[in-house]
Amino acid sequence: MNADTAQIEGSAPAGTLPEAPQMSAPETLVGIFTKPKQTFQALEHKPRILAPFLVVLVFQIVFGFVAMQSGIQKADTLHKLEQKNAPPEQIEAVTNVMDSPARFLFILGGPIVLSLFWLVTSAILYFIANLMLGARLRFTHYLCIVAYGWVVGILDQTAQMGVALSRGTLFVSLGIGAFMGDELNGLMRILDAATDPLLLWVGAIEALGIAVMARKSFGFGILAVAPVYVLAAVARGLLR
Repeated sequence: MNADTAQIEGSAPAGTLPEAPQMSAPETLVGIFTKPKQTFQALEHKPRILAPFLVVLVFQIVFGFVAMQSGIQKADTLHKLEQKNAPPEQIEAVTNVMDSPARFLFILGGPIVLSLFWLVTSAILYFIANLMLGARLRFTHYLCIVAYGWVVGILDQTAQMGVALSRGTLFVSLGIGAFMGDELNGLMRILDAATDPLLLWVGAIEALGIAVMARKSFGFGILAVAPVYVLAAVARGLLR
């Protein structure tokens, strides 16, 4: 984990805070990996959302296209239907859709799901950090933090897609489940998601973002992000 995730001092007296570094949008997109603390300091007074959104959106479309074109999405969808003992007519109808150009329309749902997820996550962080823990940040700060956290999350998605292509299924394990075999129960799927090291990196980045922008300790950021991280792990585990 980057050394920038070390504890951040509490609020400093007025007039003694160092001037925030100036960073362009491309610099923040690179800096979130190389110097996250300075990046969030640069974003504190003018949170950016559009640049990370566009970058993440492009990768979401690419990942969706690869999953569809490779046939992995089709195989997983049909496998789920067979596990549920779906009638042959339903399986045939889904197969026809997955074999037609219409299957790529599902990729267009990515921007909608992504936007809703960011808004809900930011709202939860706002409630926990501001209303419960006493931070004084605008909603746009949390939206910015979530957006840049997802930029780091691109690495997690890339790793998952690489493993998925090699194994022929999108249901891959990058956490503790990688040592437990292919068949995992619900609890183990959740634990696998929660122990994914790349997802933990995303959580650490978001915790750091809250700590920097709220001028609190890193522990404050962890406390604010922890419930959201648990919910994300549960959601990922249940969707497998």
